[in-house]
Amino acid sequence: MTADTKDKIQYATAVVMLLSGMTLSVCSFFIKGDVVEGVLWYAGQTMVYAGSIFGVAMLIRTKSGELRNYIDQRLSERHREPDE
Repeated sequence: MTADTKDKIQYATAVVMLLSGMTLSVCSFFIKGDVVEGVLWYAGQTMVYAGSIFGVAMLIRTKSGELRNYIDQRLSERHREPDE
């Protein structure tokens, strides 16, 4: 499994979870006239899951980019220094 496939699966599950939480909340409101406690809990959990997927992915990309830039900078500094 490639990293790209893994990311697509994570994003797809996060979007499906968000949609299911919103759908369940809307259905509960229109059927019962109120959003019950269990539905609110489920909607909250879907938001936590989606937030963690998007947040962790962004953190990993940011940190790996910083590390890659640091390594590239160090390597370019070594190539500029005269050898003695």
